[in-house]
Amino acid sequence: MKILLLNDSSLLYHGLASGFSPMDTIRYVPVRLPDWEDRLTDLLRTWKPDFALAEGVSISTVAQKLFPFLRRHSLPLIYWAIDDPPDWRRMSRPLGRGASLVLTPAQECLPLYQREKIRALYFHFACNPAFHHQTEPSTEYSCDLLLVANYYTSYPQRKFGLETILTPLRSGPFDLKVFGNEQWLANTDQYTLPPEIYQGYLPYDQLPCAYSSAKIVLGLHSVIGSPTMMSMRTFEALGCKAFFLTHWSPALENTFKNHVHLVWSRHPEETLELVRFYLSREDLRQKIARQGQEEVYRNHTYQNRIQSVRTFLEKL
Repeated sequence: MKILLLNDSSLLYHGLASGFSPMDTIRYVPVRLPDWEDRLTDLLRTWKPDFALAEGVSISTVAQKLFPFLRRHSLPLIYWAIDDPPDWRRMSRPLGRGASLVLTPAQECLPLYQREKIRALYFHFACNPAFHHQTEPSTEYSCDLLLVANYYTSYPQRKFGLETILTPLRSGPFDLKVFGNEQWLANTDQYTLPPEIYQGYLPYDQLPCAYSSAKIVLGLHSVIGSPTMMSMRTFEALGCKAFFLTHWSPALENTFKNHVHLVWSRHPEETLELVRFYLSREDLRQKIARQGQEEVYRNHTYQNRIQSVRTFLEKL
């Protein structure tokens, strides 16, 4: 297959692209660039991709120009609706109408697409073992507790995770480091972190090293009611052989085993108990981290994901 990716985000470059076969050809023309139309026009003169693919908000600002452009060139679009289900109505539905196929990590959205006569398949986040793996630890990221996550005010369910996972650990006797956007320092919710905890934005290529340097990696999810949707960091952290502690959701329970592949907490007091217990048990942290990595390498790689939809892609 010949695949044209309309974004060069880390999620595509280090993630999704790894799922395709070495026999497939992948090229990138990010539509965030001001001259994307000229670049695409030049490329299509000499190369005919089987389909274009984009994810999330990456095409939202250019959709009015992009969709007619793709139609003129008879180029199918695959839209990966990574912000389902909370942004289904605002973003996924209108963008999905311009796509030949929508991929969604939220299984409960499939009937919604069907109702709108939009062709959709279930397709979750995953890990790329060639990138998401354990590395030599670094003193720069060494700590008891590490969270790599942006602060968002647009996802109210995320506040549940903050109160369950992060709030009880902020004042504890733990070495806690948080990486993410600068909204951790100032936001309309007035939920801010002191400079000694907030460490700035983490370059994605440093993610495996950061995850390999912390005793416990923390996780937050923007969706807590979905049977499938969870943060992509779950698969990435487990791929990096991190001991992963996050808040419970039905998606986690449907996908992983507690205290086997990872550990989840249901309330702040339990978070404190779990952290104190597992910080004192390096042997159990290593065992669970190893089992978690084995699980995602076996069942949750992007090669697994692409293989599950490849027949549909080849028919586009």
